[in-house]
Amino acid sequence: MNNRRKFCVGMAAAPLLTSAIPAWAQSWKHQMSMIVPYTAGGSADIFGRLFTEALGAQMDKKIVVENRPGGNAMLGAAHVSAAPADGQTLLYTYGNIMLNQEFLMKSRFRPLDMLVPVARTAIAQTLIVAAPEFPANNLNELIALAKSRPGELTYVYYGDLGITLMAIDAGIDMLRIPYKGGVPGMLDVMGQRVDIIMSSIAQAGPHLRDGKLKALAVFGNDRLAEFPDVATIKETLPKHQAFDYQVVMAPKDTPKPTLEQLAQHTNSALSDPRLKQTFLQRGAIVSYMGPEEVLQFMEKDRENIEKIVKIAGIQPE
Repeated sequence: MNNRRKFCVGMAAAPLLTSAIPAWAQSWKHQMSMIVPYTAGGSADIFGRLFTEALGAQMDKKIVVENRPGGNAMLGAAHVSAAPADGQTLLYTYGNIMLNQEFLMKSRFRPLDMLVPVARTAIAQTLIVAAPEFPANNLNELIALAKSRPGELTYVYYGDLGITLMAIDAGIDMLRIPYKGGVPGMLDVMGQRVDIIMSSIAQAGPHLRDGKLKALAVFGNDRLAEFPDVATIKETLPKHQAFDYQVVMAPKDTPKPTLEQLAQHTNSALSDPRLKQTFLQRGAIVSYMGPEEVLQFMEKDRENIEKIVKIAGIQPE
């Protein structure tokens, strides 16, 4: 009888103990989802899946990756922003491309008003690539060709302003061709339906190696070890500054303790030398920033993007 009483008391106290645990802590037992707002097989998808697997191992739980492409990555971002702010639904995306949409879409989606950064994970190594038959073989030749045919050369656009900024710095006029993601755009570049695309090594690398694409220029400050003969954009346009960076985002009202825990797990996952090497092999350099630091970084990036859009005279679509 005494044992039965103890059991009943324990059962009655259980709800009280559970209610004493903060909601954000209780939520960890539920299944997590990592939303990638691009098509499967693209660079964001590749890195998102690699990171999610490492994060899940750190947290000792299964995290499901879900692709939600469309709207220049805004459909996936909107889905996460509307999810419960409990740390169970996250977004893995390119931070700069997401910020671009505030100025490029009529819906005026404001990412930093609807989402909060958990961390920056990596900086992508990206290039301008074209089909082997494209008449230009480097950036100088591309600029000369574009100047001889103003408004005729085309580039794939799926939310990234890297080529747009390059064109502004070079004083050339090129035509943007909108796409839902980099994979279908790259297929059209290989098929010579569009002239060039900005792409990560993760996405373009296999096609560069088998000769289906050629590299014209590298974004960032340094040439790539795998393609040492391809010059950086800065070598031709010294004032040029643009690079793609990957971030993890959460719904805006996610509690600070939840963000801090997620950031700690993210930092631990990214600190694994094997993951760093895997990222590098696929064209990204691990570059961790915590929630507050990456928020300041993104706010500054947002200001720069606004300036670029105004200079380019781009109207929301």
